[in-house]
Amino acid sequence: MEKKKTESDKTSKKMKEGEKYFDCTDKERISFELGIKLGALFHQFIGTPVSSKNLKMLEDSIEKTTESQAFVKSAEVKINAPRSVEENEVGPFRYTTLTEEMIEAEVVVRYKNLKAVGKMEYIDEMSYPLMYIESIEKI
Repeated sequence: MEKKKTESDKTSKKMKEGEKYFDCTDKERISFELGIKLGALFHQFIGTPVSSKNLKMLEDSIEKTTESQAFVKSAEVKINAPRSVEENEVGPFRYTTLTEEMIEAEVVVRYKNLKAVGKMEYIDEMSYPLMYIESIEKI
């Protein structure tokens, strides 16, 4: 009787097939994957309308879309409006748009026997939304 392939078996096979395209160590690969995830999170959502009615839903949506990507084990997002969201809601439709200063995120990626934690936060002294690797460890 033929054994039915599980989703995990299919994913492992695809990972093996993809490895031939990477000329790097596992640590470099997990760093690459983490950078891609943080960059996508940032560039995909900047400019999204945000109001007091959808703030929590937007945080959850960003987390869930990030978590659906390959190698991502978890994502945590906090949207920090400079003042209360209600004070930032302007114009007749009472919303503002998501800016780089508002996003604070943590993404955990796993590749083979490594786990990497990356963060994104706006650094006032740099006037920049910095994305960085907080840690990489063997698991």
